Amino acid sequence: MKNFIPLSSICCAVALLPPAAMATPLTSALNAPRVSNISNITLVAASEKDLLNAEKFIAGVADRGIGFLSNEQLTQEQRKTEFKALLKKNFDMKTIARFSLGRYWRTATKKQQDEYITLFEHMILNVYARRFSEYTGEQLIVKNSRAEGKKDILVHSNITPEKGQSIKVDWRIRNKNGHHKIIDIIVEGVSMSLTQRSDFSSVIQRGGGDVNVLLAHLRDQAK
Repeated sequence: MKNFIPLSSICCAVALLPPAAMATPLTSALNAPRVSNISNITLVAASEKDLLNAEKFIAGVADRGIGFLSNEQLTQEQRKTEFKALLKKNFDMKTIARFSLGRYWRTATKKQQDEYITLFEHMILNVYARRFSEYTGEQLIVKNSRAEGKKDILVHSNITPEKGQSIKVDWRIRNKNGHHKIIDIIVEGVSMSLTQRSDFSSVIQRGGGDVNVLLAHLRDQAK
């Protein structure tokens, strides 16, 4: 699998870490326009209040991520615990995991789906826990936001290192049961969810289309 930031840079604690080499910019499939029958649907654009709340949400995620990344009194395990809580509270991990599996989600059994979601969350946690020491004071600045489709808001931000060029990061947010949840992150035009989906698809295809091949790969990563 590529050495690429999985989606759930998935959080500010993730996006604030130095990115790995970027692939060619892609448009997120989660961001792609959808064609639907809207004859009986009333489309309501996000209000200014909705946009402001989404921006505050991302700023809050950033503050919490910076808080534990920059706290030298925390142990590695304590940072990992903080990161896990950040993921659980602010990211829709099930939606992200399901999208990342792509068409193979529909062919997987319920048992495979359940194990996959658990392994996916462990992968995200472990990959980024190993990179906490790479944080060198980067800050996230929320720029603005806009409605994206019927349900989502895209929050635009820049991550500014102490030295070097800033990095453009967009956060796709969806309201889930009255709470904001991050479902995709686009770094310099590259969708983390779509990249992860491509990586997983490649692993499964090399294994003859068997989802168990990916599960075995993720189990190895969890060790």
